[in-house]
Amino acid sequence: MASLTKMATCLTVMRLCEHFKLDYETEEVTVSSKASYIGGTSAKLKAGDILTIEQLLYGLMLPSGNDASFVLAQHFGRMVYDKWGYTEKHNRLIKSYEYNYHPYYVKYFLH
Repeated sequence: MASLTKMATCLTVMRLCEHFKLDYETEEVTVSSKASYIGGTSAKLKAGDILTIEQLLYGLMLPSGNDASFVLAQHFGRMVYDKWGYTEKHNRLIKSYEYNYHPYYVKYFLH
């Protein structure tokens, strides 16, 4: 199940790159401290690391990195939040079991 979820994350990231016209080979993302402490299988990312989306996709798919998945969900969740006009009303309606608090934007990744 976890591998299937990571494949879906990879596909979603690739589609969002197309939608936002991002070059996954050059678009850089900074690893947050929260992402660096995500448990389970890991790509061994450290807070402050700056990686391209392509590198994060490798970290997501090859070692099945939960941390890489979280970084991508944060990055694209923030983009979706900013560009698609979410409001405070949406913040209350869109629920996430673990990441319902606003600063991580993960709950917007697949909404």
